[in-house]
Amino acid sequence: MAMDTDTDTGRDPVRRRTRIVRGCAAAVVFAFAVLVVLFAFGGTIEVDTAPWLDQNPAPVVVMMLVIAVLVTAGGVLLSGPRSYAGWIAAACVAALVVLRTWTLAPMLHCWSYDSVGRNEDGSYRCLDRGDMLP
Repeated sequence: MAMDTDTDTGRDPVRRRTRIVRGCAAAVVFAFAVLVVLFAFGGTIEVDTAPWLDQNPAPVVVMMLVIAVLVTAGGVLLSGPRSYAGWIAAACVAALVVLRTWTLAPMLHCWSYDSVGRNEDGSYRCLDRGDMLP
């Protein structure tokens, strides 16, 4: 009786294909997490460069970073806890999230305001647009 195994590695070919599919799916999940973090960077570009008041994107950006962290955790689970590539990809996403959090931190004190703008010294100015009405 011949077993259905791969003669080169001694592993079951179905198991090998399953690992390949899980690895590819994990790569797509990690790519999605990176894309979410990059969109989080783009969410505040206008506020970072413009001197006028703009909508306060800080709460949305924080939620995007939380989604990226949860998706990354799913990618680690999908790739397998012993996968070095999965942990390296998770570390790269974590580094991007930390960088984004570090650049977003000065704006977080405006969390409860609906508008935010940049002062000339680089600090953020918080304002509710309803307060500007007569």
